[in-house]
Amino acid sequence: MKKFFNKKSESVKTTKNVDFAALGFQIKESYKKARTNITYSVVKKGCKEIAFTSSRKGEGKTLTATNVAIALAQQVDTKVLIVECDLRRPRVHGALNINPVPGITNYLNFECSENDIVKKTKVENLDAICYGAIPPNPSELLASNTMKELIDKMATVYDYIIFDTPPIGVVIDALPIIKHADGVVVVIRNNTSTFPEYNKTIDTLKRSGTKILGVIFNDVDSISTKKYGRGYSYGYYSYY
Repeated sequence: MKKFFNKKSESVKTTKNVDFAALGFQIKESYKKARTNITYSVVKKGCKEIAFTSSRKGEGKTLTATNVAIALAQQVDTKVLIVECDLRRPRVHGALNINPVPGITNYLNFECSENDIVKKTKVENLDAICYGAIPPNPSELLASNTMKELIDKMATVYDYIIFDTPPIGVVIDALPIIKHADGVVVVIRNNTSTFPEYNKTIDTLKRSGTKILGVIFNDVDSISTKKYGRGYSYGYYSYY
């Protein structure tokens, strides 16, 4: 059984300066529900590696990945790393308000060490690796042995690694990263994604042998607006 997590996003048009503490109660609870479902969907010892993707740009993928990473880091004694793998349209550095240079492209081009690219964020127990520079060959870099070796090293340090990957319905740059991960979460924005795009994304992931942990709906008004009086979604949907 896979989970459809349902939440209302206050802003999906920008990922600048994400402030988890400032989110409304229902929204924070939705991210925490996603955190809980992800935690129990991947049963393994050691680091859990989770990729986030979407069908197209502008679906709130980075915002969702960042806030789930923050929610995970708020757990006791839990170290989290978020890696900016959307090298064509990077947004994680803006969401966390950190300098993207040096970043992952610099490391993969042997311009710096791994210690240079791991950045502390304002969130306790949450570190980030940003993009560094937009490269001409993102597919080759992300599929390289150097990238795999970096992930394996980071997995010895962190409890969770969150990958913000490109929309799999647009480019397949990060398919090697997604296949390497323990599972993938697909982000869909209400009234933006289409069923053909969604089906194509799911088919691509299934053909790759990736474990699909669930689908998070972005920008969805609660069907219980009058009951809660807030207009936020609360809970999740399941499908078989």
